[in-house]
Amino acid sequence: MLGGRYRLIAPVGVGTSSRVYLAVDTQLRRRVAVKLLHEALAEDEAFLRRFRAEARAAGALSHPSIVAVFDWGEDRVDGAVVPYLVTEYLGGGSLRGILDRGAPLSPAQTLVVGLDATRALAHAHQRGLVHRDVKPANLLFDEDRRLRLADFGLARALAEASWTEPTGTAVGTARYASPEQALGRRLDGRSDVYSLALVLVECVTGSVPFSADTTAATLALRTQGDLELGAELGSLRSVLERAARLDPDERPEAAEFEIALMAAAEEFDRPEPLPIVATMGDGEQTSQWLVVDGESGISLVDPAALPVEPALPVEPASPVEPVSTVEPVTPVGPGGGSDSGPVVEVAPAGGHGPIAEDAVVSAEQSARSPITVAQEHDLLAASRPQSLGPVEPLDALPSGLASRGPRAPRRRSRWLVVAAVLAVIAAFGWWFFVRVPVHDVPNFVGEDVAAATAAAEAFGWLVDDSTEDRRDGTSPGEVLAQDPAVGRSLAEGEVLRLTVSLGATLAPMPEVVGQPQADAESALAQAGFVVGGVTRAHDEDVPLDHVISVAPVEGSEPIDSQGRLPKETTVDLVVSDGPAPRSVPDGLQGSRVADAVAALEAVQLTARQNQSYSEDVPEGYVISVSEAPGTEVARGGDVVLEVSRGPAPITVPDVRYNSGSVAAAMLEDAGFTVSGIEGSPSGMVLATDPPSGEQHPRGTAVRIFTRN
Repeated sequence: MLGGRYRLIAPVGVGTSSRVYLAVDTQLRRRVAVKLLHEALAEDEAFLRRFRAEARAAGALSHPSIVAVFDWGEDRVDGAVVPYLVTEYLGGGSLRGILDRGAPLSPAQTLVVGLDATRALAHAHQRGLVHRDVKPANLLFDEDRRLRLADFGLARALAEASWTEPTGTAVGTARYASPEQALGRRLDGRSDVYSLALVLVECVTGSVPFSADTTAATLALRTQGDLELGAELGSLRSVLERAARLDPDERPEAAEFEIALMAAAEEFDRPEPLPIVATMGDGEQTSQWLVVDGESGISLVDPAALPVEPALPVEPASPVEPVSTVEPVTPVGPGGGSDSGPVVEVAPAGGHGPIAEDAVVSAEQSARSPITVAQEHDLLAASRPQSLGPVEPLDALPSGLASRGPRAPRRRSRWLVVAAVLAVIAAFGWWFFVRVPVHDVPNFVGEDVAAATAAAEAFGWLVDDSTEDRRDGTSPGEVLAQDPAVGRSLAEGEVLRLTVSLGATLAPMPEVVGQPQADAESALAQAGFVVGGVTRAHDEDVPLDHVISVAPVEGSEPIDSQGRLPKETTVDLVVSDGPAPRSVPDGLQGSRVADAVAALEAVQLTARQNQSYSEDVPEGYVISVSEAPGTEVARGGDVVLEVSRGPAPITVPDVRYNSGSVAAAMLEDAGFTVSGIEGSPSGMVLATDPPSGEQHPRGTAVRIFTRN
């Protein structure tokens, strides 16, 4: 008895670091698988701490495609402390067993394996758990061919243990190691994606890529380059090549890997059922192992060596003399020969003969499986009063029973009444405590999966909604199909399987950026998308009324790595209003014209100049600007600068026929200066230089000529 509750029935697998047994959980009355780790690991405290932490994390995982972890701990076996792990028992064998038969799987069958495995990995990766040892031996099946991923957490605990496995035993794991595992780098979920890709390639081709005869050579090949596959994988080819890229950043996450596999599934027909290899047949269990409960715990013996229990004698209707002749029966030992044990005398029908201390098991009893025997013993032990002592299964009847004479009819009648009462009690007990209610399955197709799950759980059913698909005209979370079908009966505690929609089928997003708005809207509608809101925005490069960008509305499924979106997705457009307007700089007025032009060109505005005279602004400076500072002007728009030519010129007045002194006063009043008077100041002015009528700048010197 392991851990005080687990009876080991039969071994189902042996590895270098552990042994796996089929066992019975005596408390919960169910079959389990028990993995006994190597006793040397119990001496490594670091391993035990990591083992407990990883087992606790793995036990928290709950997913239809992950082997459930029920219990873990350490116990003493044959005097040594041995760590153990208890999981659900799966009788459908492993993917390794299927591949070892030599017949490869079809791409469609391989895709089914990949989908279940990616869902398990995605669930674990979202919770921060990396498997580290994805390989065919860890992909198990139940009797219904549903896949489970096993051994979460063990790979990391074993990798950090100080105990070393025998030389060469790492080859199995190294065959599926990722490049970062080979290089000893930090691992994340994309390492599991790489390993799974190699497993799926092996399913179709029968060989593992980048494999060599030694571990070192295999790990060296694994770091050389990207995976290149042949056409025999069909639409899986590109998906697996991307999942097995050398650079982890170029690989998909497990959830994205699942979506890519689902897209590839559209090219395949419905696959044939997987040819699972049973972990252990019932005949093998019955013929090799039987459970015996003794003082020393569990022992495994050949059923041929067990004694046979006789049937109870039948009471005759009237006393009859027993026949004196008896037939001797020789028990068969473990080796198949005769034993020197006592002879058993079998009385003929209608009388009583002697019964030996060792009896022989009936044919019906010897055909029972060891699990049935163990469970029957536990039920008997639980129902027997403690005052009567422990139950001894398979023991012979007490010898005193054979010596009793015929029973009186009255006693037989009393026993018949008791039996009838017990039968009635058993019937009531079965009806109220054992019978499982059965309900007709309603129609869940078209309902939301959350509502369908709640309704199914109200009937007492378990719900498996892990199967997903895409279908046009459906919404994400909508139930597409159900198993069992409508109207079929399903008992409480059984599984209702729902196929849930991921939404409409995927379609590539047309390239509409840079196109006119009308053309873009037409292309999107033809591709199956709905144009939602249109937002205007300035853009320096995209012309006016052309599309700047397109994106699905908030809350929609994002564009995948291949540029696809579910059909009927609403997308929003951003349309260009052309370049953004420019603001007129401050400080242009009163600055040099060259500086003002440079400031306008810096904000992509064009300067236009007008020349004018100014009495106040020096020549070459800006008198005024057509737009006030801060005014927005379209990129490349004109801004007019009024540039000073200096003071305006004035006309030399006609001062002839006046005296020289009067003429000088007239010129000074007009804004000129008098450089001198040639002749008598009182004489009449004959001419001036410059002459009258010409225009000259204010302050120009004028010379006066008079008559003496």
